[in-house]
Amino acid sequence: MKEVTWESTVTNPNGVHCRVAERLIKVIDEHVATVQIIDRGQPIDCTSILELLSLALVQGSRVRFTAQGPDAEQVVVAVEQVLSEPEPHQNSPAQMQPEALKE
Repeated sequence: MKEVTWESTVTNPNGVHCRVAERLIKVIDEHVATVQIIDRGQPIDCTSILELLSLALVQGSRVRFTAQGPDAEQVVVAVEQVLSEPEPHQNSPAQMQPEALKE
């Protein structure tokens, strides 16, 4: 069984909140791999939204992951993408419509 261990920094400006945790779970579910975060000693299951949120990961948080299974290497890329990209529906002031800025 393949196993990959890596460290990552959360670069998402809003950290890992509900929507980001949900995206993490979704991309992990798309792969044949088990992913855990090792934080402060105990491994945490990355398919549990409550466990992910309990970490209170903010931008700049460093975490260590392990992935096991046939898709271990592919899931690393998917997890890194979620942790580093802004949310797809996140509005920046430049993207907001003028009507939205008035409110």
